[in-house]
Amino acid sequence: MNLPNWLSVFRSGAGFIVIYLLLQGTQAYLLAAIVVMMIAEISDMADGHIARRYGQVTKLGMIIDPMSDSLYRAMVFIGFLGIGWIPVWFVAIIITRDIVVSYLRIFAQQQGFTMAARSSGKIKAIVQACAQVWTVGLYALSGFFSQYMDTVQVSFWLLAIATAVTAWSGIDYALGYIKSMREAS
Repeated sequence: MNLPNWLSVFRSGAGFIVIYLLLQGTQAYLLAAIVVMMIAEISDMADGHIARRYGQVTKLGMIIDPMSDSLYRAMVFIGFLGIGWIPVWFVAIIITRDIVVSYLRIFAQQQGFTMAARSSGKIKAIVQACAQVWTVGLYALSGFFSQYMDTVQVSFWLLAIATAVTAWSGIDYALGYIKSMREAS
């Protein structure tokens, strides 16, 4: 275990902390959730950077980094589901994409090639992170914005965009897998 791997492990656990804070429902807890979410997102950027810069890339890290990303973001979306901020089918699409991509990587490995991260996965991660932080921020500060916007509608559309980008990323990975399989034959 090295620092990048510990950052990934932290991120996995951060999702549970965010769920706890979201379920408390007060403005102070929602603001605390944003702080934890920002630290988790910074850890996502930092672990890969540190691993590459200091030669700490490990096989374990290549497994737990994407797993931690998926677990963390899934936990936040499940927290949103628990308090009624997101439709269940959005969460179903998001979690299904991560499971399918994980298995596509396993299948690729069994076929003798590695499915590298795709730009659609990076874009998906950024859009999901922004949608999550902005959604919590909107609800935390809804008293200040209520005369200017409908928090429920704005957050719905942020999460709908994140869900659409997630679906697109899943399709992109599936097409990449198919293309790689054809090239390998």
